[in-house]
Amino acid sequence: MMEEGDVDNPVEETLSPETMELMQSIVVRHRPRDPHHMRTLMTNAGLQSGAYAMAVGLMWWITVAKGGAQLGDSDIPSSLIGMQFHSTSIMVPVLVLISAFVFALGSYRGNPALLLTGGATALLVAYLVIEPLGLFLVGSIDEAGVALSATGRLAVLSALTYLSTMSGISAILLSWVLGQHHYLPFDVFEMVDDSDEGDDDVSPPFP
Repeated sequence: MMEEGDVDNPVEETLSPETMELMQSIVVRHRPRDPHHMRTLMTNAGLQSGAYAMAVGLMWWITVAKGGAQLGDSDIPSSLIGMQFHSTSIMVPVLVLISAFVFALGSYRGNPALLLTGGATALLVAYLVIEPLGLFLVGSIDEAGVALSATGRLAVLSALTYLSTMSGISAILLSWVLGQHHYLPFDVFEMVDDSDEGDDDVSPPFP
C-alpha cells in the first residue's frame, strides 16, 4: 500500500532539479517581491508583447505591403541569398523571433549550444538588415535614400519583434512559475532578497 506521505504533493515530485533551477533563474532575473507583484509583471509583459507585435504588423503593412512602391522597393535588387525585399521583410522578423526564443531558452538553461544557435541567427539578421546599404556602396542601388529606407525599416521591424518576443517569453515564464511556486520545497521570493545582498552565485536550495 502506498504511504500517505507519497501522495501528499504529487506535483512537487514531478519537478526535476533542472526544472526547479530554471524557476530559480526566472525569479532571480525578474525579481518579483511576492505573488501579486509577479502577477503584475506577467500582465505588463503580456500587454507589452501584444502591443509590440501589433506595431510590427502595422509597420510592415504600411511601409512594405502598401508603401513599398513609393519607398523604392522595386529598385532594390534581390538579396545575395536570393530573396526579394518583400520576402526579406517577412523573413527578418521570423528570424529575430527564432533567435530571441532560442537565445532566451539557452540563457535561462545555461545551454551553450542554444546560445550559439541564437547568436548565429542574430548574425544572419544583422547581415540582412545592413545588406541594402552594402548594395548601395557597390552600386547595385542607385539612390542612398532607397537603401537607407530599406535598412531602417528592417532595423525597426527587428527591434519591435525582439521586444515583442522577449516580453512574451517573460509573460509565459512568469505565468508558469506563478502557477507552480506553491509546490516548490522553497520560497522563490526569498531568492530575490538573497540576490539583493550581492550573492551572485546562488546555490539551488534543493538537492
